[in-house]
Amino acid sequence: MLKAFSLSRYTFLLEADAPIQLHPDNPGNTLRGAFGLTFKRLVCPSPRECQLSCIRKHICPYGQVFEPSPPPNAERLRLNADIPRPFVYRPVTSRADPRWHEPFLFELILIGTVQAMFPYFLVTFRELGTVGLGRTRGTFRIHEVRHHHEVENTTCLVYSGRTHCVRPDQTALTVADCMQLAKRYRMNPPSQLTIQFLTPTHLKANGQLVTKPEFHHLIKRLRDRINALAYFYSGETLAIDHHAFGTRAEAIRTVRSTLHWVSQSRRSWKTQRHHDMGGFVGEVTYEGDFTEFLPLLILGQYTHVGKYAVWGNGWYTL
Repeated sequence: MLKAFSLSRYTFLLEADAPIQLHPDNPGNTLRGAFGLTFKRLVCPSPRECQLSCIRKHICPYGQVFEPSPPPNAERLRLNADIPRPFVYRPVTSRADPRWHEPFLFELILIGTVQAMFPYFLVTFRELGTVGLGRTRGTFRIHEVRHHHEVENTTCLVYSGRTHCVRPDQTALTVADCMQLAKRYRMNPPSQLTIQFLTPTHLKANGQLVTKPEFHHLIKRLRDRINALAYFYSGETLAIDHHAFGTRAEAIRTVRSTLHWVSQSRRSWKTQRHHDMGGFVGEVTYEGDFTEFLPLLILGQYTHVGKYAVWGNGWYTL
């Protein structure tokens, strides 16, 4: 499938120095927005010229992460106006308003070449802890950051807030790892697979919003997202017949579903416009032969699927 593509998952354990008010429905919106502004302030070499858009997208860390565009020599997907961002925020704390000295967690997933930019992300979050987060500008400290080894199901410490030591870890999740995990996976019953959507998932098919997803709706969008991420951040594409792959997925049927729609919205700090971030959550069980689809489904648990993935939407587990 993909030989060079990989990603890394980090868990940040933070401690609030003052009450923090995150977005009540989507804390990832608060994290992503505040992080982007702080990241740009720290790394942008030409803040005046780049007020509306990054003018050095292919060399500036901010441009590569937040305003990616096809490289001039791109042979594929060069007309893709909406290149997926190479990271995902995944808030895992149970509260949207961490109190004084209360710990809270979030996960950061870095994809492809952007994994090398982990120090930029770490420095930005340390700065963000000083300037404050949320409506109350509550400050926080990074207690520790741990890197996940997905195959072994273990973690290792890569940053300590006590010593301020950074211990880089080069272990990343690859497609080969996902294929290995797929061989271990046991479905019960063997021909059925249940997927739990933890955050609103926003999918479209033929330009129309999907509210009751069949399996092929999910796997086609996941195929396209992973293919684009792999091309722009690892220089490779899925070596499959995309049409035949999608046709085979249409043979898998829905057995039962408890999916329901959740409404969400966000306001862009650039345009001041509100965007609909609603999507379906809940469980759905599909039945069929999942052999060729399972590695992508396992990988998709980390890349997320659908629109607004960088805010934490489109998160599912098998």
